[in-house]
Amino acid sequence: MKKKILLTSGIITSGLVTIEIFGTYQLCNNNIFCVNVLDVLFINLLPIIPLFLFSLITYKMHNNIYRVWLRFSYIWIPLAMLAVFFAPEYSADWMFPVVKGTVAFFSSALYTIFSTIIVLWLWAKQRDMESKKNI
Repeated sequence: MKKKILLTSGIITSGLVTIEIFGTYQLCNNNIFCVNVLDVLFINLLPIIPLFLFSLITYKMHNNIYRVWLRFSYIWIPLAMLAVFFAPEYSADWMFPVVKGTVAFFSSALYTIFSTIIVLWLWAKQRDMESKKNI
C-alpha cells in the first residue's frame, strides 16, 4: 500500500511540476480550451503534492505511524479537493477573496501543518515507548 500511494502521488506530482515548469500556454500551444483544462486540473490536484512529500517522509517509518497518518490523509485529501472544486473561480470580495487558488493553497498548507504534527507526535510517542522498553 505504501508503494502504491508513493508511486501514484509521485506520478501526479511530477505531472504537476511539469505543467508548472513548462507552462500551460507552451504545453497547449496557446489553445485556450487546453489551457483552461490544465489550469483547473493543476489547481484541483494541488493537494497531492504534500501527500507525495509526506508519503516519502513516512515511507521508512513504522507501519503504525504510517497507518494513522494515512487515515488522516484519506479524509483530508478528498475534502480538500472538493473544497477546491466548489470554490468560485472569481471573487467579487476585495477584502477576503476566496477563489480556487487560495483554497488550494490554504488546504495544502493546513494539510502540511497537521501532517507534520501527527507524524512528529507519533514518532516521539513511539520513541518514548521504545526507550521505556530498553530500561
